[in-house]
Amino acid sequence: MRYLVDTDVPIVTRDGVALATNIWRPADERPAPVLLLRTPYGKDDIASYGGNRPNLFALLAAGYAVVIQCCRGTARSEGVHVPHETEAADSADTVAWLREQPWCDGNIGGFGASYQGAVQWQSAELVQAIAPTFGTADFYLAPWYSPGGAMSLHTVLTWITANAAGEAMKAGAVQDLPEIMRQQFDTLPSRDHPVLAKHFPWLATVFAHPDHDGYWQRLAPTAKAPALSVGGWYDVFVNETVRTHNERLIIGPWTHLSPDYRSANLTDAHLRFFDQWLRGKPDDSAPVRIFVMGIDQWRDEPSWPLPDTRRMDYFLGEGTLSGQPLSSGSLTYRYDPLDPVPTIGGNTLAADAGPRDQRPVEARADVLCFTGPALADPLEVTGHVSLTLFVSSDAVDTDFMGKLVDVHPDGTAINLCEGMLRARYRNSLSAPELMTPGRVYELTLDLSVTSNVFLPGHRIRLEVASSNFPRYDRNPNTGGVVAAAGPKDVVVAENTVHFGPGRPSRLSLPVIPNAR
Repeated sequence: MRYLVDTDVPIVTRDGVALATNIWRPADERPAPVLLLRTPYGKDDIASYGGNRPNLFALLAAGYAVVIQCCRGTARSEGVHVPHETEAADSADTVAWLREQPWCDGNIGGFGASYQGAVQWQSAELVQAIAPTFGTADFYLAPWYSPGGAMSLHTVLTWITANAAGEAMKAGAVQDLPEIMRQQFDTLPSRDHPVLAKHFPWLATVFAHPDHDGYWQRLAPTAKAPALSVGGWYDVFVNETVRTHNERLIIGPWTHLSPDYRSANLTDAHLRFFDQWLRGKPDDSAPVRIFVMGIDQWRDEPSWPLPDTRRMDYFLGEGTLSGQPLSSGSLTYRYDPLDPVPTIGGNTLAADAGPRDQRPVEARADVLCFTGPALADPLEVTGHVSLTLFVSSDAVDTDFMGKLVDVHPDGTAINLCEGMLRARYRNSLSAPELMTPGRVYELTLDLSVTSNVFLPGHRIRLEVASSNFPRYDRNPNTGGVVAAAGPKDVVVAENTVHFGPGRPSRLSLPVIPNAR
């Protein structure tokens, strides 16, 4: 396949900023559908277009024009980069320019991963179809904060130092990324780090909006386009990937940085999807394709949630999980913000994200474990996991964390999914309410999604704690501004989980009958 390449084409926005753009198009110059990737990571590294994205040259061979553009203020584009702030307008100006070109047939789709996926949702009303991999349409829920209201501290600071810091590193202003990240994670107040504050002043805006307020609501796109949504069970965006999908959904056993996506054949999936929506070719592939852990198998499904899903509740007891509430009781632990439960694996941007043995954290006194009996038969859990807790605290605000764990016969405890709730957001992410010390509250925690078969001899376990650091920022337990709390502005909280018939704390699992 022969194609023409134009590099560093300036596409000028409505406010006069030139966005550097590379264009690959068929050599015969006949009008073709266009696939657009807008990226803050630089347009010139062709290798970066592979991995969890479709292969660039396969798209060209299929007769598509491919356009790669540097987002405003990144790499070779002019302007100042403030995440998400101008992406909708810049996308609109770019799409309008493309439709004026003689080599564009008017049909445009978007593709790309991570921030590139988020950009696509901001252009959803402009194009015929999008294919966000590891993407989000609500930037509060992911990646900056979370469905439970805590800042996703590890993701925020890792992304900034490892990616957004690129230009500052080239200029010699930022040199030791590992040390910067270590210092930032440990810094209290969490918003006060001189290096990041100097080079990334927009980060102050993120810290200044801990509620799901008008700032985040303004940025969140409301329009939808047909989407091929690709996610990973251990990706930081998986909740949003599932929530926003509308046409095709692929979820694998991946973290955000997983190196190998070959088993999913993502290039073919993208081509079938774009051929359907940009060329009118029918696609009879399954709407949902998931990787089921435990049995380690890919499986096609007709819809999400799976149509035969049934909810099964496991009630908390004195360290146990059972099919019905047992005797009433409670368990209390101390949460010290200066000695938080460490993050091990899970849904972060760390190199060691993903499934990891949780026994080191389960040995802590500030982690409660509730474990079911050994299973006689396989049990498939695929879908959204939730946790209802009846809790009290001697603090006016605190956090509660839940983690679903697969306990193997040898005792290895592998994390599957997790979530949290900052108690002040128990009724609304946009209207915080403090607690009354000693009062019992019913809280519902979103523990995200998973697909796993618990094999015979395995046990279901739930971990409950009040910290998971540095995945989430630490709650100082005072009810004040979390990001403003220094080491002397925190208090130790005594938190209690209640259970029994009158206070039925329970883990709710999406069970698939007759596990395949």
